[in-house]
Amino acid sequence: MGKNRLPGGPSIFLLLLFLLPGDTSPTTEPQYMVLVPFLIHTNVPEKVCIQLTHLNESVTLSATLEYAGENRSLIADVVSEKDVFKCVPFTVPKSSRSSSAFLTVLVKGLTLKFRSRKSVLVKNSESLVFVQTDKPIYKPGQTGTGNQVGNYIQS
Repeated sequence: MGKNRLPGGPSIFLLLLFLLPGDTSPTTEPQYMVLVPFLIHTNVPEKVCIQLTHLNESVTLSATLEYAGENRSLIADVVSEKDVFKCVPFTVPKSSRSSSAFLTVLVKGLTLKFRSRKSVLVKNSESLVFVQTDKPIYKPGQTGTGNQVGNYIQS
């Protein structure tokens, strides 16, 4: 017989079928997932995304950002769908220094209660402007004609 033949033939395949659990369906318990960046830049649009699956009742979904001594509500919604995925845009105002913030997501129903509180780093955004010129250094009053050399200007 051939060398590539599996030992035991079809009988092993049937044995494996009997050893597998009978209920291989995915879980139907309510679940949630919160996606949030670990680093948030100030004055830049950011997003927090929330996924709720297998809901069996209407729930209240709320997200709050605690930053610089104040709580800011990002979303307060009633969700009645069984599965939902929402992304909420927000921006954080510039501060005098880098610090941390807390993002709290609460999902609450008659029998359900999910709560997630995550710490995130907030950093002032830095802009970098790239100016490309045809020579490395210009003297006052000179004008450029091409683009061969690049210089960085920090703003």
